[in-house]
Amino acid sequence: MKRNISLFLILILSCLLLLFYSSEKLLSAQQDLNKCLPDEGIMKGWKKDGSLQQYKGEDLYLYIDGGAEIYHEYGFRKVIIQDYINKNEKSISLEIFEMTTPESAYGIYTFKTSPEGKELDLGNGAQLADYYLNFWKGNILVTLTGFDEDEETINGLLEIARVVESEIEISGTRPPLVSLLPKKNLVPQSIKYFKGNLGLYNSYSFFTKDVFGLKEGVKGDYRDGYSLLLISYEDNVECQRKLSEAKKSFRKSPRYKNYKPFVEKVFQVKNDRGQFIFISSFDRYILIVVGIVTQAQVKKIFLNFQEYINNKT
Repeated sequence: MKRNISLFLILILSCLLLLFYSSEKLLSAQQDLNKCLPDEGIMKGWKKDGSLQQYKGEDLYLYIDGGAEIYHEYGFRKVIIQDYINKNEKSISLEIFEMTTPESAYGIYTFKTSPEGKELDLGNGAQLADYYLNFWKGNILVTLTGFDEDEETINGLLEIARVVESEIEISGTRPPLVSLLPKKNLVPQSIKYFKGNLGLYNSYSFFTKDVFGLKEGVKGDYRDGYSLLLISYEDNVECQRKLSEAKKSFRKSPRYKNYKPFVEKVFQVKNDRGQFIFISSFDRYILIVVGIVTQAQVKKIFLNFQEYINNKT
């Protein structure tokens, strides 16, 4: 009996040590951003310009005046910044953000990218738009700014980005909620992932107040002329409570008109830009369709979503 107890205690201790080691290894990988900085010896014609800057936690407000809130909403830890210059005095600024989770990095990545950008094969997702290059990998977001669109600058952006990406050992996947957006006619680069109301407000300003109590949401634009938003909750009870609060806010707001039921569990309003908004819920999700869309399309969107959730569960 004593021998069995001893073996059990050894097994528990071994598991705890393994868990501690794994956590420490992950933590060090997340925090050691300096290793991601390109070595000047392997870059063609680019060298560091000025000293390295670093900001942690609330100090981000010292670096990004008026824009730090959104990073904190997604989950910010720290950022390092290093500028680079070449012989022709072309300059590139490199920012490496450490976020709390891969979901946080993906979310702020979608916040900083646009449907007009060019997708690149870097990290878990990358985009080049004008002279800005963004990519995310694991819980790391990398932003490079080139200040002009000359070929020399763009090539520098790509070169530095590839070196940084190769030094990031961790990886991640997109949040599961994103996979619930219907694929047909979806514009992939339009996807926005939210971790709070500020992200939603910057994408679509329903209300300044956090009417939906948003903790996680996603939005996608479709070639058919509408956008679909999904907001996820812990359970159906919380979902219905927030839906009820949203209905009251839409009824009272002067920005929205023609509030009325559409079909069972769906209501509709019209915003001040003449767009229809259809809102419903299913299971633990609120669904919102915005745009120039027919009633038949809306019914099909909601029914397809219900079928998809039912099949998954």
